[in-house]
Amino acid sequence: MIKTDHISLNSEANSKRGIITEMAYLLSSIDPDSVMDVVMAREKLGSTGIGHGVAIPHGRMPDLAGPVLVLARHAEGVDFDSIDGKPVHIVVLLLVPDSDDRQHLELLAQLARNLQQESFRNQIMQAEDCAAMAALFAGKVTID
Repeated sequence: MIKTDHISLNSEANSKRGIITEMAYLLSSIDPDSVMDVVMAREKLGSTGIGHGVAIPHGRMPDLAGPVLVLARHAEGVDFDSIDGKPVHIVVLLLVPDSDDRQHLELLAQLARNLQQESFRNQIMQAEDCAAMAALFAGKVTID
C-alpha cells in the first residue's frame, strides 16, 4: 500500500533524475541521498521505463523494515529513456530491504502487471487526491 504522504499528484520535475529526487524527498525517514544512490545505480544498468507512460525505478536498501512505495504523477510526462521512447507520466518507486530478493521480484512483477492495464493507468491519471490514489493501489498492490 502507498501512504498518502508518499504520493505526488502534480510533479513538476523536468527529468528522470528530477522526478526521482522529488520522490526521494517524500520519504522523511530515509536519507534522500541514499535513495538516489541506490535508484540511479539501478537506472545505469538500464531504464526502468517499461512503456505506456510508466516507470518503476527500484532498488534494495539496507535497514528497511519492509517494502516502501512512492508514486509520482506528471501531467506532461518526462523523458525516462523508456523502452517505447515515450514520456513517462506515472512513476512508482519501489524500495525493498537489502535481504529480500523474493519479495522484491514479486512486487516488481505485480506492479508491472497492474500498470500494463490501461484502465488502471487511466484511474491513476484521474485520481483527484492522494487518498483516492492510495485506495486505488490498496486494491491492486499487496505488501505482506
